[in-house]
Amino acid sequence: MKNFLAECRRRRVFRLAGMYVVGCWAVLQVADLAFESWGITPQAIRYLWIAAIIGMPVALYFGWRFDVVGGRIVRTPTGASSTDLSLHFADYAILAAVTAIVIAASYGIGTEMTGITPPGPEAMPGKAEAESADRRSIAVLPFSVDDSGQGEIEFLADGIQDELLTRLSMVSALKVTSRTSAERYRGTTAPVPEIGAELGVAKILEGRIQRAGDQIRVNVQLIDAEKDEHVWAQKFDRRFTASNVFRIQTEIVESIAAQLEATITPMETRQVALTPTQSLQAYTAYLQGKRLAESESVESLTEAVSHFKEAIEFDPEFALAHVGLADAYLTLSANFMAGMEATQSTVLAEPLLMRALAIEPDLGEAYASLGLVRQLQNNILAAEDAYRTAMRLRPNYSRVFRLLGRLKLRQGSQQEGYELLQKALAIDPYSVPVNFDIARYHDSIGDFASALARYRRIVEVEPDYAFAYVYIAAIHYLVEGAVDESLVWYQKAVEHDALSPSLASAQAIAYLELGDADAGRVFVEQALDMSPRTFWPLWTSLLMNLYVGDEEAANSDARVLHEVYPRNWGALKQLRNADIAEGRYEAAASRYARAYRELTESELPLVDSSNCAAAVDLALILMRLGQPERANDLLEGALAAIETMPRLGTEGYWILDVQVYALQGRSDMALAALREAVDQGWRVLSWFYLDYDPNLASIRSEPEFQRLRQRIHDDLAVQAMRAEQLRASGDLKL
Repeated sequence: MKNFLAECRRRRVFRLAGMYVVGCWAVLQVADLAFESWGITPQAIRYLWIAAIIGMPVALYFGWRFDVVGGRIVRTPTGASSTDLSLHFADYAILAAVTAIVIAASYGIGTEMTGITPPGPEAMPGKAEAESADRRSIAVLPFSVDDSGQGEIEFLADGIQDELLTRLSMVSALKVTSRTSAERYRGTTAPVPEIGAELGVAKILEGRIQRAGDQIRVNVQLIDAEKDEHVWAQKFDRRFTASNVFRIQTEIVESIAAQLEATITPMETRQVALTPTQSLQAYTAYLQGKRLAESESVESLTEAVSHFKEAIEFDPEFALAHVGLADAYLTLSANFMAGMEATQSTVLAEPLLMRALAIEPDLGEAYASLGLVRQLQNNILAAEDAYRTAMRLRPNYSRVFRLLGRLKLRQGSQQEGYELLQKALAIDPYSVPVNFDIARYHDSIGDFASALARYRRIVEVEPDYAFAYVYIAAIHYLVEGAVDESLVWYQKAVEHDALSPSLASAQAIAYLELGDADAGRVFVEQALDMSPRTFWPLWTSLLMNLYVGDEEAANSDARVLHEVYPRNWGALKQLRNADIAEGRYEAAASRYARAYRELTESELPLVDSSNCAAAVDLALILMRLGQPERANDLLEGALAAIETMPRLGTEGYWILDVQVYALQGRSDMALAALREAVDQGWRVLSWFYLDYDPNLASIRSEPEFQRLRQRIHDDLAVQAMRAEQLRASGDLKL
């Protein structure tokens, strides 16, 4: 043994072992401190420990067998000086094998650190990996209550369930199903294995709330969904205060994470342990506002605003209440909501979100909403940065995946946008807004059958979700050309959100299509009374005035619409038409240059799906100004842009190709494209384009144009008769 130890000292094995231990300790300390701030998953540290343990005997072996002499790796000499110290084939084989092991280990650590998995079949998780991931998936079912004479306890139970889900979703190692998905099992008698299979989770958390005077009891039990066996259960008896309620939730989350062997990072631990407010009144008001805001109607959102303001009055330091109020304002300005102007909503929302982040700098919900504010302000880089910060802070927050997905789709990144929406759906498979956005995606790419099926499922699950009715109506009108059928669905939308000026006015366009200006005027006036400076009331008023021949009023509407929405193509088109009629080509060109700088400032105009209609309208002005080459660049750019778009639907190009060919003097192609559009079902704003649009002036006198125009007129006359029958039967009301 003495000789062996002496040989170890001679070969410097002990020194190498000490250096190895110190080096490993330093690396692990740096990793523990830095991985969280770098956004690296904590599971990567496990690989470093494994590598360190495996590496110890390897390092000792190398210290015994090899040495470095003169900058070369050689075998350590034995006592005999005549020993050949050069490396043999076996030595090279050992070095190559160890190098391969190091590369493989580094690759495993790297993929764990980045979260990137190589493509192809080999990237699919094996059975053990899938089981490990599933083992940490959980759903929290609605808590039951024992009222004991306290009527508000049921509402509190919903709040506790919601807050538990929020805190669980902060733990990146857990897969958490959202409240909206679990809500459908309220009061269910379905067996736990069935619920787990439907939600795709391995564990189910059930709970019961009891309150007696100033005491509260929370009973919870964690159940293995596959085996229908209890994994863990606990009872919490506390005095009924806000801090105690939140402390119970923190303890439940920590216990669940321990049971599921889920690592909670230091940052996640801080987030889970936060007490959002010390005021029960503030918390109750916040919960009321949050529940009302989910309906996304003007009436419910307006009421939610009052509750969020009340929560802030009770506790000005309640960060989530500031976020809730900001979100309510932002939703009120949504396109089909029109409860306020978009600029007004961002002015109101931004300081609320900055205040929330000043109170709680790591509040993921605030970053998600701030991203939406930046997006509405057209600061896209800042918007994406805020969204990704929210994802890091709240990895199970479906809304932020949904918002970023929508942004990517608007930018033309279809694949990335759709994948983000699918991630949101995986987190919250029964979420109405997420399913709605996926339906809108199918709508935008021309997959109208899938879109319509999903819209219909939404109204079956959530009959009060007015947006879905609107887009069902839009498919009937804009895709099928069934204007009469669309009126039935527009009416249903209004019934579920009577205070929305957008919903009131949208059906006016369908009535104008059928030639019923009197009915159209009723809905336009209703909308203007509710909101005179939002998009849909202004747009439908413009169309109404144009339809009845009041050009001056139509131009007045267009000026206001352009002031509020400078890039709106409809307002620009009407003002352009008025300028062309008066020969004011320079004024019209200047207006487009201010609104669409990308079409005028670069040598080659940047035309895409978002500005192709404006590009075509600008081209006619440039032709009148004697700039045919520049005009043709715009027209060719528009033709290239519409190749990626469906003809029909809310995101369709409709008859933009007809306009391009007509402006280029290719009448035969223009008429062929118009015939194709009519055959496919195009009817939307047919009177506006066929009777008023200067872009089609060169083909308007063609016999084929007149024949197609008459064909549309005859079809709409039949539909108008059917609409009258629906009105007579009471299925359609004014």
